[in-house]
Amino acid sequence: MASSEAPNEHMHRTAHYPAAVPLAPSRPAASDSPPPPIHFARSPPNGASAGPSTSRSALSQSRPPDGTTCASSPASSSSSSSSSSSSVNLQKSATTAPSAVQAPQNDTPTLISTLSASDGESILCIAVDEPRGRLDRAHHRDAHVNGHKADVAGAKAGRVYGGSQGGSIHVWDLATLSPCARLTGHEGAVLALQLVPARDWLISASGDGTIRAWHTPTLSLVYLLHPPHDNIGDILSLAWLPSASLEEDEHAVHKRGVGTANSTGHESGKRGAGRLFAGCQDTSIQWIDLPPTFHLPAGSTSHYPPGSPLSSSHASSYGFSSSPHSPPIYKAPNRFFDSLSQTEKNRARVTGLGSPTLLGPGTPSGSHSKSSGNLVGLGAGASSRPGTPDGATTPRAGAAAGGGEPLELQFEAECIVPFAHFGYVYCLLAGRSNDRPVLISGSGDELVKLWRPTTSDLLPVATLTSDCDAVLTLAVRDNTLFAGHQGGVIKVWDLDTLTCVRVLRPHKHDILTLSILSTSLFSGSANGSLQRWDLRSFALVGEWEAHRSIVLSSEVVRGEGRGLLLTGGNDASLKVWDVKADDETSPGARHDHGFQGELFHTLAKFVSIKTVADSPHREDCRQGALFLKRVLRSFGAEASLVPNPIEGKNPIVVATFRANAPPRPNRFEAPRRKRVLCYGHYDVVPASAPEMWRTDPFVMHGKDGWLYGRGVSDNKGPVLAVAAAAAERRRAQEMEVDLVMVIEGEEETGSAGFQEAIRKNRDLIGDIDVILVSNSYWLGETVPCLTFGLRGVIHASVKIASSNPEFTHSGIWGGVTSEPLNDLVRVLASLTDSDGAVRIPGFLDGVRKLLPGEQKLYDELFQRTDGLQQCRDVNRPVPSSPLKPMQSLINRWRQPALSVHKVEVPGPAQKTLIPNSATASVSIRIVPDQSLDEIVKMLKAHLERSFATLKTTNKLSIDINHVADWWLGDLSSPYVAAMSSCISSQWGIDPLFIREGGSIPSLPFLEREFGADAVHFPMGTSSDSAHLPDERIRVLNLENGKSIVSKWFTQLASLPV
Repeated sequence: MASSEAPNEHMHRTAHYPAAVPLAPSRPAASDSPPPPIHFARSPPNGASAGPSTSRSALSQSRPPDGTTCASSPASSSSSSSSSSSSVNLQKSATTAPSAVQAPQNDTPTLISTLSASDGESILCIAVDEPRGRLDRAHHRDAHVNGHKADVAGAKAGRVYGGSQGGSIHVWDLATLSPCARLTGHEGAVLALQLVPARDWLISASGDGTIRAWHTPTLSLVYLLHPPHDNIGDILSLAWLPSASLEEDEHAVHKRGVGTANSTGHESGKRGAGRLFAGCQDTSIQWIDLPPTFHLPAGSTSHYPPGSPLSSSHASSYGFSSSPHSPPIYKAPNRFFDSLSQTEKNRARVTGLGSPTLLGPGTPSGSHSKSSGNLVGLGAGASSRPGTPDGATTPRAGAAAGGGEPLELQFEAECIVPFAHFGYVYCLLAGRSNDRPVLISGSGDELVKLWRPTTSDLLPVATLTSDCDAVLTLAVRDNTLFAGHQGGVIKVWDLDTLTCVRVLRPHKHDILTLSILSTSLFSGSANGSLQRWDLRSFALVGEWEAHRSIVLSSEVVRGEGRGLLLTGGNDASLKVWDVKADDETSPGARHDHGFQGELFHTLAKFVSIKTVADSPHREDCRQGALFLKRVLRSFGAEASLVPNPIEGKNPIVVATFRANAPPRPNRFEAPRRKRVLCYGHYDVVPASAPEMWRTDPFVMHGKDGWLYGRGVSDNKGPVLAVAAAAAERRRAQEMEVDLVMVIEGEEETGSAGFQEAIRKNRDLIGDIDVILVSNSYWLGETVPCLTFGLRGVIHASVKIASSNPEFTHSGIWGGVTSEPLNDLVRVLASLTDSDGAVRIPGFLDGVRKLLPGEQKLYDELFQRTDGLQQCRDVNRPVPSSPLKPMQSLINRWRQPALSVHKVEVPGPAQKTLIPNSATASVSIRIVPDQSLDEIVKMLKAHLERSFATLKTTNKLSIDINHVADWWLGDLSSPYVAAMSSCISSQWGIDPLFIREGGSIPSLPFLEREFGADAVHFPMGTSSDSAHLPDERIRVLNLENGKSIVSKWFTQLASLPV
């Protein structure tokens, strides 16, 4: 009898771990209080005690309704094609062979990213739609990026689906781990997910007793499946078998799914046709054939099921907003499984749901609505509950073909094995035994059963008995079956001999999920831990803490030599782990996961080196430069360190990626290869205020599609993205330009010694055609940008000091002596007037006038940002400024400014002491066509004149600490046009042309030194928080940035020399 105790108290806790925490081989029980046990009990055949009458969902109340029972997908647990079932009706008691669990070797995967469930609920089941076809893995336009469309390429580039306790299906992009959308409609927990790639379907089962089939390219609802009656309880597991796997059975009573006139004989010829099996809380296994014959005419070759609304205008736009939207199903109250509140009872009464009603072909029903799912785009909250359902019409041929509504189907009462087990059917799995297809089921009755699916029935084949408590999860590899049990036991079965060959006992906590990657088995447990087993020896080779309390689900993504392990927990998160596959068939093989694979590890190591450009971190900076040199060499570059001519300053990394592509045809003479100089920096600003960081700033971690850590955006991430683009081109022998990367280590402190070092090594760098910089940010979050202007800067210290070295008391000397701080305040006040205008004579004389061409850029920017609402900070006036938004933006980008940053006095902070000196930090931002040297002279002259008017005996000193000239790009340059074209191609939207109020000291110098135009291509967004706590950059931006630079290299080769 199922337990009726309260749900696990740890279910809704949220944990954010930046890395895996290895577990010791044996942990003291007192080290951490374990979660309450999860109870599963047998129920008698008549189901009379299958659950308490006081619970709406016995499963949900007795335990976290884990989707681990959805090992039902062959893809989710099998790493290769399997072997199939015996046709004999065999009841066999398996022989156990206990195994000694060896101490784990702590083969701990790396945590790539933590994905948060936006509804704050547990992730119960996971499905991964892996990339299909030869797609640019980062080239797709996600709805959350441009806010317009859901590109079909996005689904084919790969998605991750996570079913939650709250009834939502969360959708993430597999390439970037960014959230895409959230599918809603289920009224109960989503307990199982099943992908059918041949039909582009995602099938979900829920505690509300319904099954939904979604069209993955458009994320729209295709089918809404109802059970044959209202007494099945939760649908706990799913499995899919292609029609070709169903054996002919002429002697059995003919049973088939709704609408299948000729059953499999007719359907097997249709691409993607098959049979869906569902394991239920009432101990039954049910099935239905999809698609039904009346829904997809014979001979149809359409790639998309007619059930998806692709034949309407929805087909051309693939827009999320066009997804069906109507009320969710309200399940009729069930006197056995459900306990409705008075509000729910009233609602059921009003909508005609007061008593269960059988929905069958040709029988109108008031118990179900024409409801479909609702897709909630990124950033959108859950929609409000739709209105009262109005009753469904009878399913008919073509009901959903072009009408935008899903087709409602129902399992036939004949298509069911009513008491398949003596307990809940927690897991279903397709496999093979003795080279014949079988359906494998696991249940709370401790049994694993094998079934032979035929065209008309589901016949028992064998029962694998056990004394290890409930079977909670299944996985299969070839002819080997793994069954995870309550109480911490994994039984290993041979599917050909139907014998137990091994028993693994990692601990005493329930095994809730199993996944297989190459020769490794991963098991997830109710104590939050994951174990890794070597299937060649059944040795426990790794164990670590994956989630705070419970690991509920897992899935793998396979690659050559490497793979990803995805785990869901009751901490409302899905975690992505990078694991080595140990594939014997491809030793040493590499699979590029981009910034989820090798680049992630490289960037994480780079971030961990504290390359702060100050004396205490001088050795860290040297090690950072050496590390970068080694990385660039491994990418295929000729790399070396150039010493900084100023003693105590950091070296410069110079690396050359030489062109290796064959010359282009139809040219009478070999042209000179273009040569690109990429400028960047490896030094970072200090991670001040560490208490404001959520995690260690020098331990990179991923979360919800972002990478966090000091330097990920400024500038280590973009530097690696450019290098990776060149490396990819060289590996493919398609690098048509020479790339020289010049990466300095003093940019954050003024680039001391950089110019002299470049001049001394001019021959090493060579002649340059164009300069590439990626060291700034977009104007907002969603529209890519190209930067064409930067202001210059002058940093000065103004100090006024007394000749008296002693501090004086204001009660004795106040009003008698010349006080340095008072004098400094008067001098600073002379710099600006009451309106903030700079009062230095001649200060504005050199400012370039705003020409119509530049004004047009600003007008276009405001027009686009107003329409798309992409850059709110552009159109929002500064609260303290009376300027209009347009003028405010112009002042920020192309007008000079003067700022006083701080005033300091020496000595103790006592309010009665008069300081003997005072120092102020002043900066001036300069713009085209102001002269840097002239402005410095003007500033000094004005301060000296102002000080001379004071009747004081104090002394004035002015120090210029740092200067950087302004930079203005050439928008008519063919290099800029080529970059703009690449950005448009990659992101699917034209970039905004913007200017920045900040400065990059070395950029104007490099343009003058090499006589080449610069292209400033920012990769980060406005929320990257460079120089601030929780610095971050989006994985999608790094991936697309790498692709854009790669395409730009190719386009450069076509431009005239």
